[in-house]
Amino acid sequence: MHKKLGIILTAGLSLLLTGCSKVSLSTTAKTYSPDGMVAVVKGHTANHNTVTYQIDNGVKHSVKVHDKTFVIQVPASNREQKVKLTASAGNKQQQQTVKVKAVKSLGNYQQVVQKYNQMVVMSKLSSQEIQTLKAASTLKKALSSPDPQLMQQIKQAQQVEQKVQQLQSTTKSEQLPVQLNGIHNVVDNSAYTLRLNVQNGDLMGVTMMIPVKSFKNKAQAQQFGTAFALFSQALGANGKQVMHEFESKTKDQDKTQTTSKTIIDHGVKYSIGFSTTKLYVYITKA
Repeated sequence: MHKKLGIILTAGLSLLLTGCSKVSLSTTAKTYSPDGMVAVVKGHTANHNTVTYQIDNGVKHSVKVHDKTFVIQVPASNREQKVKLTASAGNKQQQQTVKVKAVKSLGNYQQVVQKYNQMVVMSKLSSQEIQTLKAASTLKKALSSPDPQLMQQIKQAQQVEQKVQQLQSTTKSEQLPVQLNGIHNVVDNSAYTLRLNVQNGDLMGVTMMIPVKSFKNKAQAQQFGTAFALFSQALGANGKQVMHEFESKTKDQDKTQTTSKTIIDHGVKYSIGFSTTKLYVYITKA
């Protein structure tokens, strides 16, 4: 009798241990679409603290599991991506593979950088200095014989050119890095934070994060407004029009309201989100 009871208890314990070590892994969908800068992959697993994943057989990453649920953020790309997820327990594994759809890019990153950085420098010049700079090449061609008036204008143009060279150095903190891949904060100051997603040489998405309190500071508000308008111009949108619509949609915003608002201009989509402390602008291809 005791021997039979021992066998039953051993068998029950064995089944219990087998159940505890069973590997489970599931996702809420097989295919995901990016929303803003990332696609959010959600899933469930039991008895595991972490889930590892690889994007297109790249570097392995891991995320923590909370209440048997995990969330993975996959940067949006102009190519379809395969994400392989793995949950392990001892020598047992369970794997799932999901797809993330490709989305249209905002343009070639190098081209956007060149336009934006140049505009950042030019925005520091007065309208008179810009006119002098534009006329410089024409003046040099016209100078076939000594002319005191032309010589003076050329001297002024040379002074502006020297100022531009200095500005290229002093505005580095406001400019975009020439080389970039992945999701990074590229500008971070008291007025705004600029985050970019660059994949395969293309700019996939932009996020601007603006502290609500900075709108009460005239200098900081102007700093953000200039960067926002210039970036819109670099993307091919109408910077002045976008800024006008932005001001219209945000000036009467209720601090407790979190509903997002949208602007679309020249194929560029701006989704504006709100929190009690920050305002978010998500920029993607429409």
